[in-house]
Amino acid sequence: MSKALNFENITYFYPRSNEPALKDVSISIDYGEFVVIAGPSGGGKSTLCRIAAGLIPQLYGGKLVGKVFVDGIDISKVDARSLIDRVGVVFQNPENQIVNLVVEEELVFALENLMYERNDIKTRVLEISNKLGIDYLRNRSTFELSGGETQKVVLGSVLVVKPKILILDEPLAHLDPPASQELLKLLYYLNKVEDKTIIIVEHRLSEILRYASRLVVLDRTVVADGDPREVLKKLDNIDLVYGVEIPSTVKLSRFLNISEPALSVEELVEKVKNRNLYTDNAIDNYNDVYRCSEKIIEVENLWYIYDNGVEALKEVYLDICRGEFVAIIGGNGSGKTTLIKHFNGLLKPTKGRVKVLGMDTVEHSVAELSRFIGIAFQNPLHHFFKDTVYEEVLFTAKIMGVKNAEERTSTIIEKLGLKHLANRSPYEISAGEQRRLAIASVLVYDPEIIVLDEPTAGIDFRHKLELLDMLIDIWRKKKTIVLTTHDIEFLALTPVNKVIVLDKGRVVGVGNPKEVFYNLIPKDLEIFVPQIVRFIKRVGLDRFSKVLNVGEFSKILKGSSYG
Repeated sequence: MSKALNFENITYFYPRSNEPALKDVSISIDYGEFVVIAGPSGGGKSTLCRIAAGLIPQLYGGKLVGKVFVDGIDISKVDARSLIDRVGVVFQNPENQIVNLVVEEELVFALENLMYERNDIKTRVLEISNKLGIDYLRNRSTFELSGGETQKVVLGSVLVVKPKILILDEPLAHLDPPASQELLKLLYYLNKVEDKTIIIVEHRLSEILRYASRLVVLDRTVVADGDPREVLKKLDNIDLVYGVEIPSTVKLSRFLNISEPALSVEELVEKVKNRNLYTDNAIDNYNDVYRCSEKIIEVENLWYIYDNGVEALKEVYLDICRGEFVAIIGGNGSGKTTLIKHFNGLLKPTKGRVKVLGMDTVEHSVAELSRFIGIAFQNPLHHFFKDTVYEEVLFTAKIMGVKNAEERTSTIIEKLGLKHLANRSPYEISAGEQRRLAIASVLVYDPEIIVLDEPTAGIDFRHKLELLDMLIDIWRKKKTIVLTTHDIEFLALTPVNKVIVLDKGRVVGVGNPKEVFYNLIPKDLEIFVPQIVRFIKRVGLDRFSKVLNVGEFSKILKGSSYG
């Protein structure tokens, strides 16, 4: 019986590369499986997706050794077009897959090319639009979509063809927590009810493993393959060695001596329901209030309306102080990216005022403001125009007048784990590596204010920790750091002073993280809080202490029955 996917002893070299992107990889996936593939950035996960889609070596070139079968077809004997109704793939940078100007046109594009009947096209597009919650976007320009909206539209354009096998490369990277949960439930439905084979490449595992039948760890070769619980128990330091994010529920299971790790908050609550958990070591419920010495960013009654009439920001008031570590959270389309584009003058207020270091952004150019505020945006490809990784960072260092620019460039790319890629093109490295390169181009000139838009999207856990260490070091030097993020588990590890919550263009909450996560997030948006906070609240420990991560939890909890 044929398999959904079968990789037999695959080794692949990209053009001009002496190191294999994949080495002797053998993976066999049955029809109806739900497989999660994890591993370090640059470990070959996206390469595996490209091979399955028939793009390697046909489009990318290079040398491919071994056999690959998709739905029983040897891909070396067909072109990518022949696979379109068998395997659907959503890649890491979904906007690169969009070829039309209007969302509706994008959704019907593949079906029209496959010569489907008009009524069938309408039915399929309506069905998928409703399932993904994107019906309201159908007349929107594809250039006006947020990162999360783009992700959903591209997924919709793949699902309308109804492929047997669905492969998604970092699908959660651009989605807010509620949208991630909705997507995972949809994929689980497609897997269980419609019997589709689901393969997901992902770094953020906290919410996904509960749905998976299998976890594969890939680092150019297969490191581990099996039931998710068994893989997590088997590999020591899987997070630090292979960059695989261990869900907080699994870490808590280990701490509480639970033999079978819980893969969800609900499962963990069930496992401890007969235990007498208590604490006699209550730590302060909230972080110390940050005392503002100087307002470095001031936003007063900010409104921003796009040309199509969408009110992206409405009546926004906020202050960011010198030396603060700030996180901005909120759903896709809530206005996070629009807000930070006002900080360096890329966007000018429709109404209201934004001041940075006392400068009204309307009165100063982007070039002037960028000397004081460096921003790395969601899509790293928007940053690049040099031939190599090293030249990309060096260019920024020189144009910003950095002393010892070459030395500073070498230091930054080494700290961000890019040294081995110094002579590679920015367009030939993985999406996670591209994101670190964009961040390096900001950090290299050491601006007063550093703004990072979704900095951990597509980055493995090990490199997240390295980035966090670097940001903490910079922050301790009295720099101001602002992050926008959907990665709530990462945020729980950061020493942020202030969390700003946006919803539909308005500020709906401001406070320190414990105040926000324990008190200011409404129950219907509980998915916006870290796993450990949800667990603490459900078992009633929040009466004693309010913690954000497993490290804090381990310091305060004592139990009478761990075994």
